[in-house]
Amino acid sequence: MEKLKWGIVSSGKICHDFVNALNDPSGPAAAGNTVVAVAARQLDRAKTFAENHKIPKFYGSYEELAKDGNVEVVYIGNTTGQHYDVCKMMLEAGKHILCEKSLTTSISLTKELFELAASKKLFLMEAVWSNFFPTYKELKKLISAGHVGEVTRLEASFGIRISGVLRLTSKELGGGASFDLGIYVINIARLVFGGEQPEEVIARGGLYPSGADSDWDVILVFSGGRRAVLKCSSKFELDNTARVSGTEGCIEIPDPFHCPTSFKSSLGHEFTIQLPNQAEHKYNFVNSEGLAYECAAVSEAIKAGKLQCEEYTTEDCLYNTRLVEEINKQIGV
Repeated sequence: MEKLKWGIVSSGKICHDFVNALNDPSGPAAAGNTVVAVAARQLDRAKTFAENHKIPKFYGSYEELAKDGNVEVVYIGNTTGQHYDVCKMMLEAGKHILCEKSLTTSISLTKELFELAASKKLFLMEAVWSNFFPTYKELKKLISAGHVGEVTRLEASFGIRISGVLRLTSKELGGGASFDLGIYVINIARLVFGGEQPEEVIARGGLYPSGADSDWDVILVFSGGRRAVLKCSSKFELDNTARVSGTEGCIEIPDPFHCPTSFKSSLGHEFTIQLPNQAEHKYNFVNSEGLAYECAAVSEAIKAGKLQCEEYTTEDCLYNTRLVEEINKQIGV
């Protein structure tokens, strides 16, 4: 099998986890993918990253990576505020892209990138990895089959005390709880309610001194009075769980709901997975082993000539981005 050749943009913690998962021989990505280059803003950091992960080439600028003709697809894991510029540069260089969320800081910039990718027949996806977990696929299947009847309510929260991390609190860097954490509770609402647009969005929240959002509570009201009650915070610890309630029963997704290895329903259905477990290095974030599911799906799509994955489509990204923008507008970002 010919391997898809990846370049990595940035040498931070999430990039480490992504490459670690990609290379895990027990995971679904290793057989069809290889990392051939990494770029960071500081050459020594790129060199260290390359040595740790046995990557043959390293660069001290993203521009150099863009010019590397051996790189077919890039994984972009730098700060949100840099995503638009780097994505545009990589698309213009003919690279397929998997970019960490949020793809950009606005719906207009996100649309622009998708239009550019489509015009060049290149793959572009926001890296919302949740949807690629077998647990999320099983959850979607159960809900679609009416396992809990008609879904009437979703409760989901994601809160971690990380207010000391500059990239999350600085508006200039594209920070904010919405972009890093809120996207996950919004994403599961889209999945649970089948992509239906809410009739009303009610948001209340707080801001950091920079103007970036720190935390919020949101109610999405759907047709027939069905509701999603969503909470997000980078200042406070929350339950980080989700509960789907329907007319016939409920489904409980434990912490961490955005990358779960199990869930159960009140009707006796239980689902559990084992994550890949032969990575060379330790991970920085919980259940990052599951990044391999996303990587493998992206690789398969690109090799098949597709411009998106069915698990997380362009419209999924635009839906989530519109809601983030509306929430931020209401709370004064």
